[in-house]
Amino acid sequence: MPANIVALDLSALTVDRQVDELKRQYLSLRGKDAEIRARVGALPVRQYVSLLERGYRVRLARDGDGYLLKLWPDGSTPRSGLQGAHSIACHSDGRVYTNTTDNRVVVIDGSTRKVKKHIAVGAEPSHLELSHDGQRLYVANSGSDNVTIIDTASDRVIATAPTGKRPLLPCVAADGALVYLPSGPDRSVTVLGATGEFKKTVPVGLAPHDVAVSPDSRWAYQPNSASHSVTVIDGRDFSVAAEVKVGIGPGHIVFDAESRFAYVANTLSDDVTVIRTQDHQAVATIAAGAGAHLPALSPDGRHGYVANFAADSLTVWDCRTYQAVATIPVGIYPHFFAPSPDGKWLVVSHTGEASICIVDAHEHEPRARLSVGGAPAHIGFSPDGALAFVGCESTDQVAVVDLRRQVVIERVRAGTALL
Repeated sequence: MPANIVALDLSALTVDRQVDELKRQYLSLRGKDAEIRARVGALPVRQYVSLLERGYRVRLARDGDGYLLKLWPDGSTPRSGLQGAHSIACHSDGRVYTNTTDNRVVVIDGSTRKVKKHIAVGAEPSHLELSHDGQRLYVANSGSDNVTIIDTASDRVIATAPTGKRPLLPCVAADGALVYLPSGPDRSVTVLGATGEFKKTVPVGLAPHDVAVSPDSRWAYQPNSASHSVTVIDGRDFSVAAEVKVGIGPGHIVFDAESRFAYVANTLSDDVTVIRTQDHQAVATIAAGAGAHLPALSPDGRHGYVANFAADSLTVWDCRTYQAVATIPVGIYPHFFAPSPDGKWLVVSHTGEASICIVDAHEHEPRARLSVGGAPAHIGFSPDGALAFVGCESTDQVAVVDLRRQVVIERVRAGTALL
């Protein structure tokens, strides 16, 4: 039992003010053996997800007819929100892209680990995605409400296209013809052509998070965290084909390689919903851990994984039976993880403790824990799968990891020093 219990009643405040006050209290109490118990009223989806995404140690609890958010300000380090290296995109020719300071994207030669170029983009670039043929890089600019499109042959900007407010992770269709960008404030998804031409704005549910497109480009599935649903967008005419009820607080989605099933991580109900794409029906629910948020599948499609943000673990399930088969303990706040291209390893970033772990994907056991830069986040791999590249947001570095030797071989400075 913590020595210091701090009880707060924030139910009269707006959601944004609740989050700001909880962050302030948390930072003032870090390392002081305290627990914050905050009454917040109705089901606090936005508050909970916002705090989880930033790496605050938080849990959700019932409080009569309402809810409490419980926070433990331990020695872990929440993300600061500085605009350092966070999102990673690895080109098939070995170049590595990440967002960095001063509203730029940096280009790194993955083989020499040398910075090749900085590219000016929009305000507050947050997430990147390459087209599947590697010809274009899309940069979501959350501060200027647009997307920058870069021609990777020359690493020059070819277009800047408007989106909804504070666009989230861009998702490019496998055929390269379309890019989808959700907007939380606008409750919409902007659909653009490959070079930024406007196609449609599609209304979706409350607090849309990370949109996903099926590998056959037929469907875009938009999870709506505060509507507890997935909006199904038809990739041919951008109409809404269905609204699928899932668990509470859906955040991220992954499709199987054949586009038959989608796996939806539900952050507040701590589970994964399986949707059959043939008729957009939920066909199974897989139990996971606290704060289940980010799913992925093994390259052979046999196993699925979900990062449990509030439980410091990964849940593993069998894709044939939809049964959980293992829980893998990892470090503090596994913000991102990715299977290596050969399927041998899972690389997990621990944003709360500036480290990563390398997990044996066959035995479901951690094999190494390595120190990297501050607030490690997204992960990419070299074309041969020998190296992993980890964006470290608060120190604005890209950590380069040799997977065979399981060592960090370099920390590349992306832009201006932050700390």
